[in-house]
Amino acid sequence: MKLRRLGILCSIAASLALGACSSKYRTDNHQLVQTVAPGSSFYVMQPADGTFGSTNYVGSGAMLTNEVYKQLIPFSSKVVKATSIETRDEAFQNAANLELEFLIDPQILHWEDRATEWSGRPDRITIHYQAYNVSDQKMLATSTLSASSKWATFGGDHPVDLLPVPTKQFLSSLLGKSMDLQN
Repeated sequence: MKLRRLGILCSIAASLALGACSSKYRTDNHQLVQTVAPGSSFYVMQPADGTFGSTNYVGSGAMLTNEVYKQLIPFSSKVVKATSIETRDEAFQNAANLELEFLIDPQILHWEDRATEWSGRPDRITIHYQAYNVSDQKMLATSTLSASSKWATFGGDHPVDLLPVPTKQFLSSLLGKSMDLQN
């Protein structure tokens, strides 16, 4: 009987440990007005860097722009990424001058880098993605997606490591594609 209890306790402990080893992703809201054909051209805006409290995470905006760019390339005829922060009106003008069809405006709503390995507090991000048609400036899709890192980590994890899954989720919806969401 003691051996059976020990087996049950080991099974429960293993389940808890494995559950702590995976990141969590959540869609806070999503609206898709129109999908975009693969092979289209895109302009990706650069968002302001993420902050948490008084901490500014320098370079996080460029990291998000790079992630969107990297994931659009295989499905696009041309992708241009902004190299600095600009207003949406400036981005529409730049995209039109480059004769690009669609504009992606990602925004960092929350960026929290924690020392998860010793504090037990996960890294967290919330990203708001919007896609627009450049010619008429109408919104095609909008999503707010959140992610938190796994609890069991040995260091080295950062909020940037959470970006691929929500970015892929938004772009797969926009492109009307089923993309492998595992990283």
